[in-house]
Amino acid sequence: MNMKKIVFLITILLLSINALYSQTIWSGPTTTFTKVGGADWTLEANQDRITDNVWITRASSQGIFNIVTEANYTPPSPADTEWAFGTTADIGSLTFDTWVITHGNAPSSMINENVVLHLITDDIYIDITFLTFTNGGAGAGFSYERSTPPPLSTKDIEIDNDLYVFPNPSNDFISISGLTTPEPYTIYNMLGVAVGSGIVADGQKIDVANLPNAVYGLKFDSGKTLKFVKR
Repeated sequence: MNMKKIVFLITILLLSINALYSQTIWSGPTTTFTKVGGADWTLEANQDRITDNVWITRASSQGIFNIVTEANYTPPSPADTEWAFGTTADIGSLTFDTWVITHGNAPSSMINENVVLHLITDDIYIDITFLTFTNGGAGAGFSYERSTPPPLSTKDIEIDNDLYVFPNPSNDFISISGLTTPEPYTIYNMLGVAVGSGIVADGQKIDVANLPNAVYGLKFDSGKTLKFVKR
């Protein structure tokens, strides 16, 4: 084997390893989502809004789907997802496919089994376990437990002398001082669950009036996270 081919193969291997470890795995506390039989799937309360790209729900019959981009269940629903039996601890050896192919037209085969959900666009891997999956005659309910983002720790909240949140505490809006360009942000509660997102410019207001009174982390795509208090 010549040297150029060896270098090429090593490069491919390193890129593959980097891709594997650049993936985001949600390893935070589990949360339970339930859509009861007969519930209105168009309401937010009956949709598991995991990220801005994936909201899982189920209509009065058939399977689950992503209501962000789908009006109903149409394989390969849920859109922008892929699934595999197993756990995120074994992610490198799992084979992912659509939801229906993974359970082989038998959703009940997933009940009480370890499954990994991959949000494709977000590149997030989530441990998930279905608890119930009723038939259409019973109103097409379902429930599952899934992992959440890791909780924010003190070390995740940086003190940055160039960026400031004001007013802090706040009861209706916050603004950021010190941004040189508009930046995408995500608001996390202390369990690490995303509760808001957007793009903010220096001095622009972010509405937090609807958030419960608590401590939050405001994380920018650049990696910096600032703390603010809603009261």
